[in-house]
Amino acid sequence: MIPRGLLYTEWKKNQWLFLLSGILLIAANPFMVYNNYSTYQGCLNNQVLQDCEFTLSYTNGSLLSFSWVVSVVIAVCLMGLERTKGTMDALLSMPYSRGQIFQTKFWLGAAVIVVSQAIGYGAASLLISLLKPSHTYDFDHFSIGMIVISFMAYALLMAAGALTGHIFAQLLTAFTVTVLPFLLIGLPAANLEVVFHLSVGEAFSYFEGYIRTQLFLFLTPIGYVFNNWIRERYFILFISAMMGFIFYLIGYVSFLKHPNERNGRFFLWRKLDRPVQILVIAISVLGFGVISYSITLSMFGYIAGVIIGAVIGFLITYFTIYRKTKHM
Repeated sequence: MIPRGLLYTEWKKNQWLFLLSGILLIAANPFMVYNNYSTYQGCLNNQVLQDCEFTLSYTNGSLLSFSWVVSVVIAVCLMGLERTKGTMDALLSMPYSRGQIFQTKFWLGAAVIVVSQAIGYGAASLLISLLKPSHTYDFDHFSIGMIVISFMAYALLMAAGALTGHIFAQLLTAFTVTVLPFLLIGLPAANLEVVFHLSVGEAFSYFEGYIRTQLFLFLTPIGYVFNNWIRERYFILFISAMMGFIFYLIGYVSFLKHPNERNGRFFLWRKLDRPVQILVIAISVLGFGVISYSITLSMFGYIAGVIIGAVIGFLITYFTIYRKTKHM
């Protein structure tokens, strides 16, 4: 249960953030409908132009496709900014449990994101019924989809914020998760081809077919940044909804169990430092090896790239994971 006192405290502390975010999300969808209608009216008033038609197409996306950016901003302000400024310590000293604090933060921000977009969806539906466009394409699918995707992005950033000690770590962790499946599959496959002249597709035909399907794209959060999901079946959104729920659970457990004493460190949980460092170095080695080979087309260049990648990976992890960031 969310305590009313804590809910009021969080609302007052981030009141302008919530209000501005809510207004932006509410207005975005109706504004698109009105903007298309204004363009149609301008066409009618221009006697030179012919074949004017008022249509609404969401098939290729629009500025609304970036509604998830608002989710990122809210999550960063609720978690990463407080970690960086050190105000999270004061909040944790209040007579509330860690679980209550996370639930209040998470669901207050989620309510602003989901309810605001739902109101905008309703307002846009009302405008469409009043203005009566001749054709409307993918309006419901796109509008509902952006609510689900925005929630997924918000849950991902909140989980990253619960794992890390400052804004940069939160953003970098979230971004890494969005592209990690591509790195874990694509880089090893590219290195196998360079070293052994082995095409993964030739060795594992099923694997190649799976990679080529759109389904693999939608199993990664970054796949929803682009507009391809709009032209897919509705069940694709269940995947993003499930990922959002998983990120929520990760964030909740992390906030509940991990210590806050490492505030300012990249990861609050010390046991993550070494495995992540090894993973980053491995990705850096594989990535620089392939890049160097593509430039030099020689094994000497590949080996040089591997060495450079190892050094760069070590330096990156040393100055991010093992160096504490001071409070703002």
